[in-house]
Amino acid sequence: MGWSNFFVIAASISLAHALVSSGAAPWLGRLLVGGLPAFGDSALAVVVLLMLGATVLRVIVPNISGFLALALPIAMSVGREAGLNPLVCALVVMMTGDAVVYYPAQSSSALVIYERGHVSAGEMLRFGLWMTLVGWVAILAVALPWWALVGEPLR
Repeated sequence: MGWSNFFVIAASISLAHALVSSGAAPWLGRLLVGGLPAFGDSALAVVVLLMLGATVLRVIVPNISGFLALALPIAMSVGREAGLNPLVCALVVMMTGDAVVYYPAQSSSALVIYERGHVSAGEMLRFGLWMTLVGWVAILAVALPWWALVGEPLR
């Protein structure tokens, strides 16, 4: 592992720790759930909101470690505020963001394939959008029921 990876991971962990210890993640969770009272009543609506937010954040934050450091504490806080299982909320966000690559700079392997001319940026984006749809369906139709079956229900 190169030093740059070490520093990115260390900075991401520090960012996640700062979000939690400063109270920023719980504050943001209260703000999001309080600002959308209609979503607070429906567990499924909160999950869809988390998936949508994670998708947007994944487009903005190219590094997966940075994405997870930002998204996981906030997702767990949103889950707590909405009366949902924070672990399941974190898993939903992790699966949403980890399953896709929208542009070459988001992954070193995607960058290698792109640089060699095997795929274009447009093809990568289209595939990423399809994978987003597949990921969302897998979360809603497979993961949520499975987690409930193994003892981690959404509520």
